Amino acid sequence: MKTIREKYTAAEKLLPWNLKEAVLNEKPKAFRIDDSHFFYSLQERKDGKVITSFRLVNTSDGSETELFDHKLLCELLKTEEIPFSSCDFEDGILKFEYEEKEYTWDIEADELTIDEKEEKRAVSVSPDGSKEVFVKDFNLWMRNIETGKETQLSFDGEKDNAYGKYAEYSGYITERVKGNPEIPDVLWSPDSQYFLTVRLDQRNVKELYILQSYDQEDSDSIRPRLITYKCAFPEDEILPMAYWYICNAEEGTLKETDAPAQCAGGPLLNPRFSMAKWAENSEFVYLTHTERAHKAASLIMIDHEGKSGTIVHEKADTFLNIKTYGELDGFGSYAASNYITEDGKTAFWQSERDGFARLYRYDAVTKECLYPITPEKRIVGEIVSIDEEKEVIYFCASNMEGISDPYYQQLCCVKFDGSDFKVLTDEDAMHKSAVINDMIIDTYSRVDLPPVTVLRKTDGTFIRTLVEADISDLLSRGYIIPERFTVKASDGETDLYGILIRPADFDENKSYPFIDYIYGGMQCYNVPKAFAAQAGIEGREVMGGLEELAQLGFAGIILDGLGTPGRGKKLHEISYENIHGCAGLKDHVYVLPQLKEKYPLLDLERAGMWGNSGGGCATSRAMLEYPDVYKVGVSSAGNHDQRMYNNQWTENYYGLYNKEIYLKGDNTSLAKNLKGHLYIVHGAMDDNVAMSQSIRLIDALIEADKDFDFLILPRTNHNVPANPYFIRKKIDYFVKYLLEEEVPDYRFAKPE
Repeated sequence: MKTIREKYTAAEKLLPWNLKEAVLNEKPKAFRIDDSHFFYSLQERKDGKVITSFRLVNTSDGSETELFDHKLLCELLKTEEIPFSSCDFEDGILKFEYEEKEYTWDIEADELTIDEKEEKRAVSVSPDGSKEVFVKDFNLWMRNIETGKETQLSFDGEKDNAYGKYAEYSGYITERVKGNPEIPDVLWSPDSQYFLTVRLDQRNVKELYILQSYDQEDSDSIRPRLITYKCAFPEDEILPMAYWYICNAEEGTLKETDAPAQCAGGPLLNPRFSMAKWAENSEFVYLTHTERAHKAASLIMIDHEGKSGTIVHEKADTFLNIKTYGELDGFGSYAASNYITEDGKTAFWQSERDGFARLYRYDAVTKECLYPITPEKRIVGEIVSIDEEKEVIYFCASNMEGISDPYYQQLCCVKFDGSDFKVLTDEDAMHKSAVINDMIIDTYSRVDLPPVTVLRKTDGTFIRTLVEADISDLLSRGYIIPERFTVKASDGETDLYGILIRPADFDENKSYPFIDYIYGGMQCYNVPKAFAAQAGIEGREVMGGLEELAQLGFAGIILDGLGTPGRGKKLHEISYENIHGCAGLKDHVYVLPQLKEKYPLLDLERAGMWGNSGGGCATSRAMLEYPDVYKVGVSSAGNHDQRMYNNQWTENYYGLYNKEIYLKGDNTSLAKNLKGHLYIVHGAMDDNVAMSQSIRLIDALIEADKDFDFLILPRTNHNVPANPYFIRKKIDYFVKYLLEEEVPDYRFAKPE
């Protein structure tokens, strides 16, 4: 039997910084080259090292060869293996980075050029590389890259009413403190002739504060610095408002559009989550506009002159779930699954108006809704690709017949007129697909099935397996394959889905303490559906660290309760005016007897919980609302009082400010109920959930004369779970109070 110190050693092998190369070919990415070829990167383990090669695939028959002569390039670089894991390849030109330098290899001419890697600059570069836009003195400027000529585009920008700027909370201060440049909020047209941008009016928006207590490297003073930023609460009347502008980059003119201003909660034209998209022919741009409280949304088309037209306008009594959060990533960089054809005559709009997310076809000229084009009860997620010539839409959909978990997404297609609906993937798993030319590159997996990437024709015909993930190193580290389970919700009818991780020292004759890893936010689901070897956010533990905790003798569960998305409007709306319900917290309590029956190993007298952000809120809520159920909780970066969080998220589920409703989301009112051990942790540099939230909960616990533990991480922002010190202290806390063993004097080797 292992000692507790030996168990810590086993847990260390599964820490996030030790798993970066534990799984090979987990999520291979494919890149289009031309009408008949794409390439992808292939990983192999050789003499303990991970080696990357690049493979060229012919989309007509699926055959593959080397993308380039790997041996020759290694000779040129004087390396034994290819020393980079990603590259760009176009027209016989290979570009890659190696040892802080940028390389360009013209293969046909056999010329290799080397440049020092350019520092990131606060510019937005046009797709053709000829122009760049930057902000100076709150105004937009454009520079011709070849000639260096600069043109001023706007003239009336001022502090808190600036062009190309985005709202200042949810990560803004983190990027500023890191010294990362603020890229202008600009969306270029594909032909580089136009771009869409915003002027952000934050005048009279109230401020939030961060006290930076540590020295900056470039400072000679140890005096703490007060950082202020703009953040509207639900009780505020004035919000950051973004006004839309169109620039003709050839003429150097900037015009305000007549599209309605947008309440801004961060970058609106971000490369990852843009609320706008240009037509591929660059003739117009369209955007998904939401009104305050998210009860109304519109699909708006804007032409080159800034004239706008509303094609779709939809209202709801509760909230509209039009953004594709979580696993539903949106159409490329577009965070909503809507589309307008290049001729501007037809539009497609994702809506839950009949209870499930379907695609509806609109006449973009008459603004008439013609009909839904996807089947009933199927939930449309990401639009993957659109073939206008063949009039086919490829998209992900869940809630499918014959699939074991309603959250699992399959790749489907349908004609523009709603005919010929097909499911193109048939494996009972979570699918992530790309369509390149006439071929589908599909990676499927489950938490209990390692990833497999296959090639299919766009009619679904299987061609061949491209690559299977290698998880041998992961398993050698002690990784425990999660087990899927189904239980009944607190309504007694609805199936809920979750996973269990058994303790590493599992003995069927023993019972074990368990930890419920929770999120509690109602904009996404928490239970991983695809194979989980890396967390979705950099530096965090996979599945909340349940794998490490299993090595120490804990069981772990993750469950999605009522009130989460991905199951249809009826179940999601349970969270309306019910943020304090933490997306089905009561279901976590209700299902425990069912889980005990399924898994006798669970000791219900030793139940713990932990979570970050919405999970921090849910954990403190569980400890205070169900004090006889959960005995130990670790709550990090929690939004414990919804009145103090930014209006954009909170109003989505609570509606416009109503003090009676919002007070229900104040966990401090329950402080008198605490019985168990509660560890409250917050990053002092949190620019998403202000540390004041945890301070107020602490104050309430002090007033109630309750014992608790508290940790401030001075240099940490909202990403508390990625802090190595926190990871160890969280483990120590559960070992001491839930496992009831003495914590060893053990320190994890920190990442470089």
